[in-house]
Amino acid sequence: MDPSDDEVVSTLPIHYSNTLAPYVQIHQFPLLTRPLQVPPSAALSGKRIRARLKPGVKRQEIHVPVDTRPEVWNADKAKELGSARIEDDKEKNQDAGSSKATQEEPRLSEIRLQSEQLPHTGTYMLGIVRDGAYA
Repeated sequence: MDPSDDEVVSTLPIHYSNTLAPYVQIHQFPLLTRPLQVPPSAALSGKRIRARLKPGVKRQEIHVPVDTRPEVWNADKAKELGSARIEDDKEKNQDAGSSKATQEEPRLSEIRLQSEQLPHTGTYMLGIVRDGAYA
């Protein structure tokens, strides 16, 4: 199909506004290969995606539960990565004094997506359309 043959389905007026600017943030995860959602195995056990904000260092972390389905889960690797995570948290003083983490066998239970502030090199715009009209 030739792109010039595409018909216009709908036209919406565009209004520029900065009213949502302090309340809207755009996050990009270029290395994420699946939608940012709770994996089915984690959802069955009631786990949710969590986030935390560190305004002092202008950083955000999003904690996504891991997918523990047998076809994609490696328990040995999870133990190895869990031990490394505990050591890394201790080095960064992020160990929240959790004594149960040191008593139990360490295992990776979530993936941390961590932000990094980049200089602005372009202009981002966000459009919200609800029920066929801009919101």
